[in-house]
Formats: sequence, structure tokens, C-alpha cells
Amino acid sequence: MAVPRLLALLLSFLFAANESQSPRDPLLLSLLETKKAYREKRWDDADASLRTMLELAAAPGREAALPKILPVYHFYAAATAWERKDEARARQELARYFEFLPESTIDPGAYPKSFCIFFDTQRTEAEKRNPAPPSGQALSGFAETLPDAGTVPLYGGDPGWPRSAVTFLLTDADKKQFASLPDDAARREWVFRFWKALDPDPATPDNEYEIEFYRRVQYADQHFSTESIRGSLSDRGRVLLVLGEPSYIGMSPLLRSEDPMTYLKTTQPVIASSPTGGGAIVRVPTTSRGYTTPGDIEGDVEIWYYRKDRVPKGLPFQELQYRFLTKDGYGEGVFQKDAWELIALQKAARLLRTSS
Repeated sequence: MAVPRLLALLLSFLFAANESQSPRDPLLLSLLETKKAYREKRWDDADASLRTMLELAAAPGREAALPKILPVYHFYAAATAWERKDEARARQELARYFEFLPESTIDPGAYPKSFCIFFDTQRTEAEKRNPAPPSGQALSGFAETLPDAGTVPLYGGDPGWPRSAVTFLLTDADKKQFASLPDDAARREWVFRFWKALDPDPATPDNEYEIEFYRRVQYADQHFSTESIRGSLSDRGRVLLVLGEPSYIGMSPLLRSEDPMTYLKTTQPVIASSPTGGGAIVRVPTTSRGYTTPGDIEGDVEIWYYRKDRVPKGLPFQELQYRFLTKDGYGEGVFQKDAWELIALQKAARLLRTSS
């Protein structure tokens, strides 16, 4: 699909979505202003409109429009960056664009020849860079950490139980209620009822969910622990305990020039469509600053991908992505604690309670 055709479809979609409302939808207006500023070579205005468009697109209630909005955002962000001689940003934006539309073409009569050549080159690079995702086990050794009733710890009524790994399953109301219990016997009864409510098959002697939860705890403690924190209480531990094993894991180097805080400040999480359909949580750039040039590797970015079959039923996504940064002086496996990712984890934990 050529880019002008994509824009026409998006405009049609937005008009249809707003036919019962004012035609002067702010999102539509920001999109039109982006296109106008680009055509008139007002690059600062184009960047400003792009930022506005992204902010509006990420607002609640825009979920249905996002899969159509984000490809256009990434295309015009790339085209504008190219005109501003920011090839690094243009390359990153087109990489995002081709995640949505890997076979898209460009009208050579509508854009500068140099950008059309760059566009075609980046599409070829994207084809090489995005093979089919691997299948099977993602976490090394996770399958060998076999479920066993012996992994479930005995509970004697310790009032510190909510601060253990189970904290990720508890609501604030749970913790408040637990803190009000008068003695060990009452706490033991509360914990028993808590796990009983999560038992997927009360007819069996074992609580399969409780056993699986502590299998994850055991794995996290063995593989994610550092001198400062137990693995089951770490960021990667939290995601594993709530969501389980990811479909697969991607790794990329963190360059010396890529300061983690700059990365966090110049990107933001939004809901986007996944290449296989449905929604996904991804990070997109918010400004033209913060992009880097190659340098020495001093860390890595670990990305956990959850495909449709591993996203809890009830979450409005068909894919989830969680990124963890490791860098000397910054931390090991540090999760980017953004609102969307945290909301997904919190809702997944709540779904466990409501579906039991």
C-alpha cells in the first residue's frame, strides 16, 4: 500500500468515527496540520504537530484508532527527520513504520527522490531484520524448574507475608485487611482462603496455581537475584510471577551513548497494533532529541514478548512487550515502569482474582 493511500484511509476512518461528533476532531486536525507543515517545509511545526498527534492518540478512548494512526505518525516523523538531516531518527521511525506495514511502498512523485531511495532501502533492511519470531521456550532452564508441591512454603502466620513475592498479587485492600488480623491463626486462615480462591480445580488435592506461582518464584530467585534484591522481588521477577513465561525474548546492545534516562525521557509507551493483529504496548519517540550514534556497548536491553496465547484473557491486547535495561551504575534488568505496562500487570493480577 502506498503512503498517500494509507493517509486517505486514515482520514476516512477518522471522519467515520466522528460523524456523530464535531468534524473538527483535534486528532484529525493535528494530522492534517502535520501533513500541511511537511508540504510547506515548516519542519519545526511538523515536529510540534507530530508530538500533539501522538499525545492525542494515546489518550483514553482512542484504542480503536491507534492501529491506523501510528503508521502515519511514524512515516511523517521519518520524512520530517530526513529533511532535518537526522538520519538516525528517520531510520528508527521507518523501522517502527515497517513493523506495521512491512510491504508498504512510496509514491516517488510525492516525496523527494533521496527520501524515496532511503525508504526503499529501509524496507529491505526491515525484511532482513524481522524474521518470524522463534517458538518454544524463552527462559533458559524454565522448563526444567518442574512444578512440585514441595516448592510451596509452609506458612506459620508471619505478619510479613504480604511483603514476600505474593505482594504482586495483592491489592491495597488485601494488605490493609491482612494487617488488621489479630493473630497467627487468623493470618493462616486468611492465607489459606486466599490461595483456595485461586485454585483452578478444587477437586484435586493440590492447588495447581499456587504450585505454579512458587515454581516461578523459585526460578526468579535462582536466575534474577542480585546483591541488593531477591529475584522474585525484582522487576523481571514481578513480570514472570504475574504473566508467566514470555513467548520469546529479544536482546539488543545498550550503547555507551545511550543513557537510560535519556531513552526513557525521549520515548513514551502507547497502545499500538501488533504485526499479528490486536493491540500491543510499545514505546515511541516523543521528540527529535535523544537519538544516538554508535558507540561502545556497555549494557543491554532485554525485551520480553507475550504473544496472543500468553496474554491473560480479559486484557485488551493481543501482544505485550516488557523492556528491561542493564547498565553499570544503573541496575540489572531494570523495568521501565510506565503507566501502560503497570496497568497491564495490575489488571492481569486482578483478573486472577475475578476469574477464580
